[in-house]
Amino acid sequence: MSSVDRAVGMGAVLGGVLLAVAGWRLDLGTSKLPGPGFFPLLIACTIGGLGIWLLLHPEDGEKPIPTGSPRWGRFSLALISVLMYAMVLLQLGYLGSTFALLLVQLRWVEKQRWPTSLATAAVASVVSLVLFRVLLKVPLPVGFFPLPEGW
Repeated sequence: MSSVDRAVGMGAVLGGVLLAVAGWRLDLGTSKLPGPGFFPLLIACTIGGLGIWLLLHPEDGEKPIPTGSPRWGRFSLALISVLMYAMVLLQLGYLGSTFALLLVQLRWVEKQRWPTSLATAAVASVVSLVLFRVLLKVPLPVGFFPLPEGW
């Protein structure tokens, strides 16, 4: 077991225990009405369980250090596009800004072809708009795209 795997596994177990204690101190609620401590406790159990799994199932040998060009350019573009998304969400609305974000992420960060990027961004934007705004009734910024009545 590498020292990195050991440190990450032990850190996950320790973090899971600390989060579990914090979640336990909050009201857990009931099975029908979970309280504010339920999800932190659930997440703590997951983190701790993954840490234990990493400690019990180490990988054989050291992983080779990847060589090649660093992806700082793509990372920077992805980060900047998400920040821009947050800045223009109210002005462009959910549909326009989500389409633009997905297009940038797919075309320039993930290097997909234009037809794939355009189709995926369009379908994902519309499907997520219908899911959140129509089915779940989440108030989303409309922007300048006219939406059907009742959306």
